[in-house]
Amino acid sequence: MAKKIQAERQRRSVKAQASLAKRMGRARRVPHGSTHEDIYQRLKRAIMSARFIPGERLVVSQLEKTFGTSAMPIREALRRLVAEQALENSPNRGVQVPLMTASRLADLRRVRCEIEGLATEWAAAHITAEELEELQAIQDRINSLVAAHITQDYLDLNMQFHFTMYRAARSPLLMPIIESLWLQAGPSLNAMRMTPYFGIGIDHHDENLKALRKRDGKAARAGLEHEITEAADIILASLDRIDDRRD
Repeated sequence: MAKKIQAERQRRSVKAQASLAKRMGRARRVPHGSTHEDIYQRLKRAIMSARFIPGERLVVSQLEKTFGTSAMPIREALRRLVAEQALENSPNRGVQVPLMTASRLADLRRVRCEIEGLATEWAAAHITAEELEELQAIQDRINSLVAAHITQDYLDLNMQFHFTMYRAARSPLLMPIIESLWLQAGPSLNAMRMTPYFGIGIDHHDENLKALRKRDGKAARAGLEHEITEAADIILASLDRIDDRRD
């Protein structure tokens, strides 16, 4: 019996490691390095781009294998991310991605609309022709994935679109604030990959692009706020479905 239990634990460990490695594929293509800052940045990007799901445990031994590094930089990165409220340290489960609640989601939506909306509005005044071309290229790739119903890289490209737009605001002070918001909201964006919702809201990117080309900051902000609100509604619906299954 003991051998069977041990074999089952090993099987689950291998399966979990394979699943993590697959989901982290994009994050592993971030420039490699084993310094504390390298590992922190790679984990941070993975959380922001929904490579982890709410409630998921981050096991040091699995992350060591995934990132090909020792435990020390992994633990330091996790400690920093806990301090930034991207992760939480539970006495019983260790470090994990926080679960989303309806009240927290509403607060995130409100703050994201204000902060990211402001960045989008400012971007309209400063964005260059080259940045507009880059945004269009990203949006074309997103549309291709949606048309083919390919979910891999979908949320990575969505994040790339947003941060390309926000950087055009030319505000170094705003960017860390927006990153903090995405660290908290990112894992819940996994709901946007679900079959009923996949591709919904991406048309707002076209609204953003149209407004940015016209230097219309108010319209660009409105398109961004519509996208954030629509995504929040979808995430809330997914939370309701989880609660229904528990009942």
